[in-house]
Amino acid sequence: MATIENIVYEMLTENTGTHFLDSGGEDGRHWQRNQKKSLADFQAETELELLDVDSDYPYYYKSLFHHLVDSLEYLDQDTKDLQAWIDANPYHYLDNKDGRGHIIADIEDYMRMTYNQDLEPRCTYTFNFENSLSQDIQFISLGDTYECDIIALCIHNGADARGGMTDYKIFKMDDEDLFLGDLYIEYVEGEEART
Repeated sequence: MATIENIVYEMLTENTGTHFLDSGGEDGRHWQRNQKKSLADFQAETELELLDVDSDYPYYYKSLFHHLVDSLEYLDQDTKDLQAWIDANPYHYLDNKDGRGHIIADIEDYMRMTYNQDLEPRCTYTFNFENSLSQDIQFISLGDTYECDIIALCIHNGADARGGMTDYKIFKMDDEDLFLGDLYIEYVEGEEART
């Protein structure tokens, strides 16, 4: 079975394609840059770095690789079940417009159907708020994460924020406070820098 590090590495290097409206050019998309790195390169990344220390606006930069590896548990069978559900009725722009895919609405339906029909699905995209992560993520949770600690997660691997998402995979939050609380780490002047 694949380790969490291998799964996160696969997601970070997943080719999410190119599009002429995506401003990534020949080599500017996350997946293109990430494919030049090995798993060992990601493992060796600094987990948390304080940048622009000499400016009026220092900020923390957190390795997405370490953030996900430290706070999540990969659910292999659950991810296979999700993919099997999609494959049973796959979307096709001509032949099956009502089919399923790795889109928010379908994943929300799957999460509710599989984990708790009584909880409302919520989609969170870190691009939409200030965060410290080296790359944006999008995840679908049910209700309050304390009611259901299972999430469907994808990584933004493109250049333009509106596209370039990996396929969703299913994870359990091992440490909800770390996963949710450390999405944004605020620098407070006078406090010792976190490491």
